[in-house]
Amino acid sequence: MKKKILISAYAISPNKGSEYGAAWNTVINLAKEHELWVLYGMSDDHMGDTQTLKSYIEANPLPSVTFIEVKAPLLAKAINLLNKIGLGWFFYFAYYLWQKEALNTARVLLETVDIEVVHQLGPIGFREPGFLGALDKPLIWGPVGGMNIVNPVLLKGKPFSTRLKFRVKNSINKIQLNYSPRISGAFQRADVLLSATTNAKHTIQEKFGRQSYLMPEQGIIGDIDLDEAKFNNVHHTVKLVWSGTHIERKNLQLCLNALALVKQRNWMLHILGNGPLTDQLKQKAKELNLSGAVIWHGHLSRAKAIQIMRSSHLHIITSIAEDNPAVIFEAMSAGVPTLTLDHCGMGDVLCEKCAIKIKVESHHRITKNIAEHLEYLLSNPEVLANMALETLNCATTHAWGRRLKLLNSCYDAAIEVYKDKATTKVVFSPLIILEDA
Repeated sequence: MKKKILISAYAISPNKGSEYGAAWNTVINLAKEHELWVLYGMSDDHMGDTQTLKSYIEANPLPSVTFIEVKAPLLAKAINLLNKIGLGWFFYFAYYLWQKEALNTARVLLETVDIEVVHQLGPIGFREPGFLGALDKPLIWGPVGGMNIVNPVLLKGKPFSTRLKFRVKNSINKIQLNYSPRISGAFQRADVLLSATTNAKHTIQEKFGRQSYLMPEQGIIGDIDLDEAKFNNVHHTVKLVWSGTHIERKNLQLCLNALALVKQRNWMLHILGNGPLTDQLKQKAKELNLSGAVIWHGHLSRAKAIQIMRSSHLHIITSIAEDNPAVIFEAMSAGVPTLTLDHCGMGDVLCEKCAIKIKVESHHRITKNIAEHLEYLLSNPEVLANMALETLNCATTHAWGRRLKLLNSCYDAAIEVYKDKATTKVVFSPLIILEDA
C-alpha cells in the first residue's frame, strides 16, 4: 500500500557510490511505490555542497519525491571547516547540529503533510542516530553499521598513525556502545531496526536487547549479466581487478604482497581509484617486481569502472574494515567472483559459490592463503568461468525488487509496533520478526 514516508539521508547523490549511492538507490526504488519527502545535507564532498543533486533533480524530476535541503547552521559550518582540512572526527560535532536542524525541518513539514512513517536512513553509522525519534510517528532506523572492532592482526606492518587511529576507534566504539544514553535511547525508540551486517545484528541484540532485520545498505543496481566472451583467452591472461581509494583502510598493499608470492605470471591486475598512498603503492609494486603486471587506471567515471569490472575474471578486496562496499555488488551483477577476507559485510553477502573467503589469521598466513588460492585459479582458470555463473545466481538475491518487498514489510511492521506501543502504553515492544535479506 502506498505510504507517505519521511526519509533522512544526509549524504545522497545520483553520481557517487558508497553512502551517497546507497541512499540514492533506496530513494529511487521506494519512489516507485510510495510518496517520499527526503531531508538531505550534501550531494558532493562536504556539508552544504548540494549542487550535483539540485542540478540532477532539475533535469530529471522525480514526481513522487520531494527533496528538502536542510541547511547546516552557522556553527556546524564553522566546525566542519576542521573536517575539510583533514580533522575528520570534528565532522560528528557538525553532523550532530545538522541533525537537530533536520528535526526542526521535519516538524515544520509535519504541520502540512500527514507522514505515515519516518525512516532514519543514512549514513549508516550507529554513532549519530539523529533526532527524528522525537517525532510522534512510526520510526525505522537503518541499516545501522559501523560497529566493527578491527582485528589487530590486520594492522601488522601498518604505520604507527594507522594503528593508533584504529585502536582509538575501537575504544570509542566500545565506549559509545556500552555507555552512551543517547545511542541506547535511539535503539530503544526505533519501532523497527535494520542491521547492515551480522556483526551489527549481534551487537544490537547483545548491547540493547533488540532484534533487528538484516539488510545490507547496498544492493544490485541495473542489469545482471555476464560477458562470456572474456573467457575465450582466460588461459592466456587472467584479468584481476582491485577497486577503491588508496588509503590504509582499503589495504591494497596486502593484495600486492600476496601477488608477489605467486609464481604463475598469466595475470594482469587492474587497479581502479587513487588516493594519498598512490605514489607509495606504485613504488611498492616496483620493489616487488610487479610493475609490468599492474595497470593503474586512477579515478574513472562510473561507466568506465563498470566496464573494466565486467571484463575482469576475478575481483579482489582486501579492506581492513567495511560494512557493505558497493563494489562487491557491482562485481556480482557482472558475474565477477570475489576474493575477500572473510569478515565485515563481505563475509555476510558473499558465499563460497561466488567468492573465495580468506580466514583472518596471522598476517603471514593471510598473505600466503591469498597467494595459494590465486596460484590454483591461475593454473585452473576454468574454475573462474564456473564461479561466474554461480555469482550471477547469487546476485539475484540482492536485486532491488526483492529488497523493496522486504522494506515494505518493515514499514508495515513499524506502523504495527508503533500502534501497539500507543495502545499498551509500554516503552518497548518486540520487533515483528521478518525474513532477513
